Amino acid sequence: MKKLFIFLVTAAAMCSFAAAVLTASASAAGGGKTDLQSRQEEVHQAAELLRELGVSEDSEAIRALSDEWWRCQAKLYPRYTEAEVVMLAKLMWGEAGGIESKTEVACIGWVVCNRVDDQPEPVTVASVITSPNRFYYSEAFPVRDDLLWLARDVLERWTLESFGFTEVGRVLPADYRWYTGDGSHNYFRNAYRGGTRWDYSLPTPYKS
Repeated sequence: MKKLFIFLVTAAAMCSFAAAVLTASASAAGGGKTDLQSRQEEVHQAAELLRELGVSEDSEAIRALSDEWWRCQAKLYPRYTEAEVVMLAKLMWGEAGGIESKTEVACIGWVVCNRVDDQPEPVTVASVITSPNRFYYSEAFPVRDDLLWLARDVLERWTLESFGFTEVGRVLPADYRWYTGDGSHNYFRNAYRGGTRWDYSLPTPYKS
């Protein structure tokens, strides 16, 4: 009984430590390369301690730590610049600033990412956003904190996908690169004319 009690107390302490690492990491958006690498090391150590305690690889704690490690990796080797995060947030304001659903607004970001990936020659997020007659975008648009967070989140998930991850929280398939709006909602489709309207059937990482 004594050994079991010590094991349970130690496991609880390790889970608390893992949660603390995740909280500290999530609260620091951006950060220098050294800071991110330090967080990766902390996350790795926390996961190793849990494994030594017999915690399963499929456990919520280890999966959360693994996700955080890769989130740091996406920040270390992003497919975007900080300026492009701001640009995407402004685009979201212009195209969907009055829409409450985070999932629907995030689809704007995924359209941009899909168009970057669809080009035969390398292009950037910025060049896609500023393409003539494509999006309602202006440098003068405001930068809302919630949209800045959402823009960064989409671009991080897109970067993770380029590392080979298949379940990154994508909310719009890669072939959906067009949409129209009616002032209240945007309707995404997989062809320039006609096509299939997106039905939001992918699992969403957002609450709305």
